[in-house]
Amino acid sequence: MVVLVAGVAAALVTAPDPHHRNPHRAVRTGGGPAPTAAAAHPLSSDPPVRGLAVTPSSVDLVDTQRGVTSGGVTLASERALPTEVWSPTRPGPYPLVVFVHGYDTGPLDYSRFCSALASSGYVVAAPSFPLEDPARGFPLDRTHLADEAGDVSFVVTSLEQRATALELAPGPVAVVGHSDGADVALLAAYGPGTTDRRIDAVVADAPDPMPSGPAPSTVPLLLVQGTDDTVVPYASSQAVLAQVRAPVVYVSLVGADHLPPIAGGTPWTPVLDAAVARFLDATVAHRGPGAASLAAGVADPPLATVEVRA
Repeated sequence: MVVLVAGVAAALVTAPDPHHRNPHRAVRTGGGPAPTAAAAHPLSSDPPVRGLAVTPSSVDLVDTQRGVTSGGVTLASERALPTEVWSPTRPGPYPLVVFVHGYDTGPLDYSRFCSALASSGYVVAAPSFPLEDPARGFPLDRTHLADEAGDVSFVVTSLEQRATALELAPGPVAVVGHSDGADVALLAAYGPGTTDRRIDAVVADAPDPMPSGPAPSTVPLLLVQGTDDTVVPYASSQAVLAQVRAPVVYVSLVGADHLPPIAGGTPWTPVLDAAVARFLDATVAHRGPGAASLAAGVADPPLATVEVRA
C-alpha cells in the first residue's frame, strides 16, 4: 500500500529496485563486528527532548589495521578518522548517532545540523573520511564507499569504548548520512558484506541507489530528498525506496535542492530537523509517544510530503 500524507512522516512501514550516479560535489558552507541486539533503551519512558544546550568536542580516532588507498596506490598505512562530536551539555546518557558527510565536504560543513540533532538528546559523532574530505589533503576518490562503511563500524566501536566519558547510552545506534554519506549509511545498515547489526535506524538524505540489492531487514529507514535536487536526481531516492526491503518513511522536500536544507536557513530546514529528531525518538531512543509521533506534521503541507509503504 502507498499513502501520500501532507506534512512530515506517518508511520514506520515496509518497503520491498536502481539508478544513475551523479558526482556529489556540493558547495561548501562553512569497524567492529556486530554484537547481539541490545536491551530496551533506558530512556524509553522519557518524553521527547528538545532545545538542550550543546557542547562540541573532537576525538582523534585511528584505525591501525587498515590503510588509505586510491587507484591502487597506498596513501597512508593507517586510517586516521578525526571525529567531531556534539553532545548535550546536560548530563546523559544519550543514544549515539554517527553522521556521515558527503563528497568534497567535511564534518564541520554540517555543524548546524549535527548541533541541532544533539540538542534533541543525542551524542552526534561525525568522522572525517580521508578520500571525501578535501581538508585531509588526499586526492578525492568517491569509489571507496564500502571502506567508509567499515569506518562507520570502527567509529562505533571506538566510541563505545569511550561510552562513560561521552555519556553514551547502551543499546541502539543510528547512522545519518547526506549525499555520499547517505550511500555509506545504507551500506552500513543493509549492504551485503558491510552490514553492522548494531545499527538500529538509518537516515539517508539524497542517496544514490545501492550498487546491489540489500537483504530484507528490520532496520527502519528515513529516506529524505529535495524534489529539485540539482546534484543527485530525485529519481535516485525513489530507486532506493524500491530497493530497500525494510520499514521505510520517505519524506520529499517539495522544491528543495541538495545541500541547502541540511546546511540551514531554508524553509525546509526545520522540516528536515524535526523529521529526523522524531524518527530517531521513535526508533532509537524509544521516548515520547513513539511511532505515532511521526504522524504529526512539522511544517506547512506544501513543503513536504511523505510516502509510506506497507
